[in-house]
Amino acid sequence: MSEHAAPATEMVAPAIAPRRRTLQVGTGFASAAVLMYFGGLLGVYFSERADFLRANPGESWIPSGVRVELTAPTVMAWTLLLSVVTMQWVVHATKRDDRRHTLIALVVTAMFGVAVINQTAFQYRQMGLTIDGGSLAAPLIYTISGSYLALVVVALGYLFVMATRTLTATAPSVHLDGISAAAMLWHVMVFVYLVIWVGIFVTK
Repeated sequence: MSEHAAPATEMVAPAIAPRRRTLQVGTGFASAAVLMYFGGLLGVYFSERADFLRANPGESWIPSGVRVELTAPTVMAWTLLLSVVTMQWVVHATKRDDRRHTLIALVVTAMFGVAVINQTAFQYRQMGLTIDGGSLAAPLIYTISGSYLALVVVALGYLFVMATRTLTATAPSVHLDGISAAAMLWHVMVFVYLVIWVGIFVTK
């Protein structure tokens, strides 16, 4: 046996492949579709309102007797703006593997989303807007607000799924991509409502 034997080959552990950003890319495409959908709806709303006001000078686009007040939509707008802060708190806590603060931030964010649904139901009862009045304002407002409610439910469901995966993992940061994707959709949802708030309830 040779005195200068070749050194034994050391076994090197394979590198851990980084997680692909599949969820973020998919959510990005879905968010773009959401923006295009609501852009189309709001475009129809603004066009019909402009045509009505041009053809009926001095008349109100909102039918008489309907209470479209600004208080409830403004409360919802501020609620959603606060949820942007708490959603970023979720992302920050998840990145730091802070399970306790991740859970707290998730619960607070979800409460804001549920509060928006509750406030919308209150607004429907307050407005007294009927579709059989002959005005296009009612069906368009209900279509846009109803679509937005569906978006809130989807965003809450997405957040719940990502929260379950994150909080049950050994390290929450493993699912940071999923939480970031849910945050992306949530921020798009907030942006859409701010446009609805200004375009429908502030300008009327």
